[in-house]
Amino acid sequence: MVTLLTFTLAVCSLWFASAGNPAVRSISQEPSPDPPADFTKIYYLSANNTLIALPFEAGTTSVNVFQPASEDRVTRVRVSGRRAEKVLTNENLHFFVFVADRMDPPPHQLVRLAGGKSERSLKISVIKGRRGYAPFDGDNIRLERIILKRLHVEAGPNRFLFINYMQLRPLQPLPAGEYAIIGNSLADMATFRIK
Repeated sequence: MVTLLTFTLAVCSLWFASAGNPAVRSISQEPSPDPPADFTKIYYLSANNTLIALPFEAGTTSVNVFQPASEDRVTRVRVSGRRAEKVLTNENLHFFVFVADRMDPPPHQLVRLAGGKSERSLKISVIKGRRGYAPFDGDNIRLERIILKRLHVEAGPNRFLFINYMQLRPLQPLPAGEYAIIGNSLADMATFRIK
């Protein structure tokens, strides 16, 4: 009786943990678009259920996020131009990305950009002695991440890599404004706006 109760509690704990954690779910059971050939782009699902690449814009910042930071610091990433070219709606808002098999670098993030007269920006922090960066929680949009497929990709002669084809979906409708999907590099930010 004790083992059955222990087993039941363990199963319930796992269920609650997975239900409350939108971080990453494994392979989806729902039909999804086939992976596009270019693994370097970030895609959105159009109204006619085709994948279209979001335009990349360059983000500029005074820190090198690929080097360990020399001090704790808060700075801004700036994107020129007042508005993103691509306009999306909250209808069927799904994004598709490719992520290294071991999630290193970590999966992409969706962030809200602050508007200005001639640019958009994102506040980030870096930590002394560490590589990388983190956007502030208030700018980070919570996502559901689902691994759709694990792809076996040729990376050179007799060299193969595994890449995860993932779907990202905002957990709440996005308010009107400027957004970007960011990865480990801030030099290429996939930008769009919601009207």
